[in-house]
Amino acid sequence: MPFFKRKEKKKTQPTIPRDVLLRSKLVRNPNVKWDKRDDGSILLRIPLPKQKPGLFSGFIKQPEEKKIQLDEIGGYVWELSDGTKTVDEVINLLAEKFKLHRREIEASFMVYLKTLMQKRLVGLILPEDFVEKIRKKHETQQNKEKAKRDQKI
Repeated sequence: MPFFKRKEKKKTQPTIPRDVLLRSKLVRNPNVKWDKRDDGSILLRIPLPKQKPGLFSGFIKQPEEKKIQLDEIGGYVWELSDGTKTVDEVINLLAEKFKLHRREIEASFMVYLKTLMQKRLVGLILPEDFVEKIRKKHETQQNKEKAKRDQKI
């Protein structure tokens, strides 16, 4: 066993520029079921994968779903995440409804959005022009790599 192991490169998520993020549409995970409560909060029900039977599986029942309770603001964001509104529009609606400055809302919302995305509760639909730009960049990179391989042969 060597003393110095090479560190494996961690796969980093591609960074989305701020202007593109603001133009992206916010969409809920269709596998997450949800109910709106009378107090304005929302209960998310996330189905869990079935566990393989184990030694104690007959004694302990595995939960079938995970539940997450969103408060009034989180619930409002969840309702707005229907795939029709951009992140910018959601921030503006939050600023209007809760009478806060846009900068305050945007900073807090971006942290909240990151958390929702890490938990795979919501996703983004990127603008077509950005997707096309990335696609062209990827194709160009693949063509360059192919040309290098062809030269070696």
